[in-house]
Amino acid sequence: MPRYIEDDEYELEEELSPPRNIDRRSASSAQRRRASRSSPARSISAIIGGMLFIAAIVGFAWFATYKHPLSTLPPLPILLPTKPPTEQISPLLAAGITLAHPTQTPELNQQQALLIASQLEPEVAANAHNTTAQYVLLNYTNRNSSTPLPNLSRVPAWMILYQGIPLQPNDPTADPTPFPQTQHNLYVFLDAKTGKELLAIWV
Repeated sequence: MPRYIEDDEYELEEELSPPRNIDRRSASSAQRRRASRSSPARSISAIIGGMLFIAAIVGFAWFATYKHPLSTLPPLPILLPTKPPTEQISPLLAAGITLAHPTQTPELNQQQALLIASQLEPEVAANAHNTTAQYVLLNYTNRNSSTPLPNLSRVPAWMILYQGIPLQPNDPTADPTPFPQTQHNLYVFLDAKTGKELLAIWV
């Protein structure tokens, strides 16, 4: 008799306990419901973030355009390369000559200028201890009314300097006073385009 009671209780527990397959299906359906609920939330968050980003860009553009236009900004200083000032030569200043820096390339090169000057002043070129050439802009104001030389303004020229030219001794019978110096220099200015002699200054 007790055996039948135990069998009946076991069968009753089997009938009352829910099927395992039902539990698995219900769990998976719950997970799907949670995923379906979270997907719209994520989409809404992405949309709101994109709208805020666009609003920030539009606000910055409006502020830059209407509050601080570019035309009212102070101009930035432009640093231009500066050329050193041309050193003026005292004997030339006394003769009315000033020099400046040229900006264009001369048509005559340095060797051509030296050759032309040596042909114009052969004795000076042969006896000078030192010879240099410099490309300059020549300004000249004629201060001697007896010399018919035109004024010159920013003329591209080659300045040929002959230094250490020996002076010829004076005839002691004519002038016994000794000359204060034994050498002198010669500045020859040639037109940098044509090679024509513009000025020749002894110092």
